[in-house]
Amino acid sequence: MFRSAEDSATAGVLALLLEVSGTPKAGNVDRDHNFPDLRFEQFLASALAVYPVFLKDARGEDSIGKLVLESVERSMAWHKAKNVHFGSFMLLIPLIRCWNAEDVGKAVMEELKRTSVEDSLAVLRAFRLSGARVMDVKELSLTDDETERELVERNLNLYDWLKYTPKENVVAMELLNGYRISFKGRDVLLETFAEHEDVNLAIVYTYYYLLSEHLDPLIIAKHGLDVAEDVRNKAGKILNEFESSLDVEILREFDEELISKGINPGSIADLTASSIYLALREGLRF
Repeated sequence: MFRSAEDSATAGVLALLLEVSGTPKAGNVDRDHNFPDLRFEQFLASALAVYPVFLKDARGEDSIGKLVLESVERSMAWHKAKNVHFGSFMLLIPLIRCWNAEDVGKAVMEELKRTSVEDSLAVLRAFRLSGARVMDVKELSLTDDETERELVERNLNLYDWLKYTPKENVVAMELLNGYRISFKGRDVLLETFAEHEDVNLAIVYTYYYLLSEHLDPLIIAKHGLDVAEDVRNKAGKILNEFESSLDVEILREFDEELISKGINPGSIADLTASSIYLALREGLRF
């Protein structure tokens, strides 16, 4: 458990920094890979830029949706990229806010239920500002021009709006289900670190574990369900091979394969960041 709001905000920033530094993470920006429109250094700038917002959040100031929007705005003020951390902000801001709750997952759900339609509108603006990619949905889509009007007419807060997202949207499901995936990721990370005392190895292993267990909605949005299932299944095989040999080159080959195909498991990276935050909350030090 953290001792102060400052600790919680610092852990939020550190979780973002450690996530992007984890190398090799298949298909994502890390110390070895940039994308044409997204660089490692832009993730560093984004993580550091949002500390003041995270601190406000941990102190209980303002509301979740408005803080997501402010995080995106502050992030983008320090780099020229579009979407850097939108999904991670969605996961981390509720966690940072509930840092001193005994049951943080339950506390987040209760906090989300207390949001207003203004929070939903702020998240919608944050999404459009960031240019994030999401799965298509039939109703109340982030990409639909009518969604703003419908949110107001129905007076939907964040918690109720999230119920309209498909089950494959793991970020939304985490918020609705009390971070079940992230808590498992936390345990995997802590166990791996305890065994090997290598924080990068623990983070990368956690990333591959999550990738082997869950479909990534960003892959579904860009490449379709079949590709997402193939990546998940192959990640499981890669993880088994790695466990037997601890040969990082096995992971690096899969990383290069996904990079070459433009397959980017961005939501799994977001889950890795929330898993790291929870591990830091549990006492991870390296």
